[in-house]
Amino acid sequence: MPVNSAPAPNVQASAVPANTAEWVNYLSDFTRNGDMLADPKKFIAALATVSEPEFLLAASKAMMEPNLYLQSTATLMDPRAYSNFAKAMDPVVLAAWSQALMDPQFISAAQTVMTDPNKLMRWAMAPMDPRALALLLNALNPNVYLKFATAAQDPRTLNMASAPLNPNWYGAWMGNMANPQAYGPTMNNLMKAPGYPGQMQAVPYPQAYPQMYPAVPMLDPRMFGAMVPVPMR
Repeated sequence: MPVNSAPAPNVQASAVPANTAEWVNYLSDFTRNGDMLADPKKFIAALATVSEPEFLLAASKAMMEPNLYLQSTATLMDPRAYSNFAKAMDPVVLAAWSQALMDPQFISAAQTVMTDPNKLMRWAMAPMDPRALALLLNALNPNVYLKFATAAQDPRTLNMASAPLNPNWYGAWMGNMANPQAYGPTMNNLMKAPGYPGQMQAVPYPQAYPQMYPAVPMLDPRMFGAMVPVPMR
């Protein structure tokens, strides 16, 4: 599958993952993992998951497979990765985080997640988990290193290596940067202002000058002519 090809839309793409394996895939997906930075509630959910020893075991097991690195790199080269983090520039996101940092419930939830006595006990018992010992022994397995050695011949690796040679790949990135939907709601509405480059308008008369910036009415000379009638001579 080409790097810049968009998969079928999934309704659950932005939903909170249900288990640790889904969280590993979610955090390594650079087309989705920015949602937890744009939403304080998802950040608390992510913090509650990554602070569990269960997540460490699942992440360590996934890191021993080259498939995780291939998928993560493919999403990093995906043009949608720009909109994943461009949403953080929206004033709505900054306002949500400012409100969350002043919310006692948010602070209490973060403190509860990090100071849970049961969680501390689970971390103390984690070294005696048989799965932790299995991961250590798996590091001595030659087949693990053989998988990484043969990852260079994977078609996905060749696909990612040849993606920068495709002019459409750069066009997809630039098109996503200029797409108002790639940003948050505030930036989206701002970029849809009349006169913004790329916004087609039905103008009943030819423009006397090119507009290369969002048209502000009070700076439009035609508005002054409409407000102050000038007698004909």
